[in-house]
Amino acid sequence: MILKKIIPINKISCPLLIEKDISLDILRLDQTDSLISGNKWFKLKYNLFEAKKQGFKTLLSFGGPYSNHIHALAAAGKKYHFNSIGIIRGEKHCPLNQTLSDTIKNGMKHYYIDRKTYRNKHTSQVIKQLLSDIEIKIPFPGASSAEDIYIVPEGGTNALAIKGAAEIVSFIPAECDFICLPCGTGGTIAGIISGVHQSQHHHAQIFGFPALKGGEFLQQTISSLILIPSEEQRNSQTSWQLFYHYHFGGFGKMTKELALFIQDFENKQAIELDPVYTSKMLYAIMDMIKRDFFPKGSRITAIHTGGLQGKRGLAQKIQTLIHHG
Repeated sequence: MILKKIIPINKISCPLLIEKDISLDILRLDQTDSLISGNKWFKLKYNLFEAKKQGFKTLLSFGGPYSNHIHALAAAGKKYHFNSIGIIRGEKHCPLNQTLSDTIKNGMKHYYIDRKTYRNKHTSQVIKQLLSDIEIKIPFPGASSAEDIYIVPEGGTNALAIKGAAEIVSFIPAECDFICLPCGTGGTIAGIISGVHQSQHHHAQIFGFPALKGGEFLQQTISSLILIPSEEQRNSQTSWQLFYHYHFGGFGKMTKELALFIQDFENKQAIELDPVYTSKMLYAIMDMIKRDFFPKGSRITAIHTGGLQGKRGLAQKIQTLIHHG
């Protein structure tokens, strides 16, 4: 996977930023690739290299029915000549939503599991049973056994994903004081922390904004994912912090306040936002600026992590919230 273009950075302009003497730029990872979009491009990169190196024919991963990760994995599978299987949380609903329809068009085959089983998808017992069932029910030409399947965790988060996400740092201006990004499984922020630690040029503080309610567990998860030895972590000058109170009710949830923010931001800045991740982070940043959290003269780089494909399933909900609350 070779990134063939520079990732643009857009400077945000608004009266609040002028009043508070704050500079806010957005790194547009949503423009990395039309299908393997945003942070998913970086998280999948080394997983695809490894799958190819080991001779696997099929990629398998997990996600909900609107999953950005599943959507990107299917596109990557088609582009780089892998079969792909999506283990989808919940029951099948027809007609399929646009996310899952896209994955089918890109050659992915789906296998649905109930929510209880999905919660235990990381256990060896569930993995073994899934592979056994899939071997029978989802045959691919030239891929006749479970040994042909390369498993990518939910959200793509593993050590190879952290390695890829660390490369995002090379696109961030060295002079920025704060790097902000939304968090899901914690893989991208772990990569950013690792990348800043390894860099000779970046000294920014890193702020993460979990998109899910009850995201306090991510503190430990991220610490365990960072590609810095424990001893070095204790002595590291790389500072990071999570802010848990901007989830708007939970993962994939919205309020009228958030819907209005999305509409206003898109109209004024001409940058499309996804309602699950980046919009919540940007709302948080603006709120913190209003509250004088950031010192005057601060230079902030916010990372747009993509995920715009998932907005299609929530567009009607956004309009309903805007007009009816």
